[in-house]
Amino acid sequence: MTQEFKYSLLVPTRNRPQSFHRFIESVYKMTQYKQNVEFLFAVDEDDAESKQYVTQGIEQYRQHFLDMRMLVRPRTEMLNNDYYNWLADQAIGDLYWVLADDLEFAAPNWDEKVNIEVNNFYVKYPDRIICVSIKDNTPPPSHKLPKFPCFPMLTREAKKALGEWILFPKTPTWGADYITYCIFQPLDRILQIHDRNYLIHYSWHTKTAPVDATNQRIGEIFNRLKGVPHYNTDRAIDHEVPTIRGQLMDRVREFQQGEKHV
Repeated sequence: MTQEFKYSLLVPTRNRPQSFHRFIESVYKMTQYKQNVEFLFAVDEDDAESKQYVTQGIEQYRQHFLDMRMLVRPRTEMLNNDYYNWLADQAIGDLYWVLADDLEFAAPNWDEKVNIEVNNFYVKYPDRIICVSIKDNTPPPSHKLPKFPCFPMLTREAKKALGEWILFPKTPTWGADYITYCIFQPLDRILQIHDRNYLIHYSWHTKTAPVDATNQRIGEIFNRLKGVPHYNTDRAIDHEVPTIRGQLMDRVREFQQGEKHV
């Protein structure tokens, strides 16, 4: 029997009311099992505009979904750890999906398809330590890089194996998605669901929207900190990712030993 998973959609938002409402409406229209989807929105405590439009969106759609919550926090430069990992710590789903407020869901009944694919993948990996890669329209930032999931989805078991985070906590902004790929791909633990375009990203990355203040700030943080070894993506891939892969495989072996004793 195919398990219907609970999905936790993790979405920081700032000063994008039109994009935000387009995002929520698209999830509403494209989701079959709405009772299995929760939204967690991160809003900066100094951002009165976002608090208002998130509250409006929750009031309009909450009755249709498992849950919708706005979580307010002080503004920081650490997008991945202080927003996505922070939201994931408060989520209740089986699958955590890193998303953005400038996305639009484009595939009808996306959750039915993902349910089937993940259930099938779990036959190969009963420990459930996997990453799910779902197709979107964002090109890789360099022709030298492979097509990796810009909006990765991780299982609860993967989060535990990583040390209770879903995006590499030392990476401030861009690059954490590629680190996720570098952790899971060599272990053949990325489930590629690329049969159709699931997400439309309205961004300067895809040449479908102009650069806004949020884009500018994220880029400025990235450029300012990328030369600092503690935050550098390439250094993390070379020096820290192999250790993280080892931690994942330790969890796998613990699971396998437990299975033997059942």
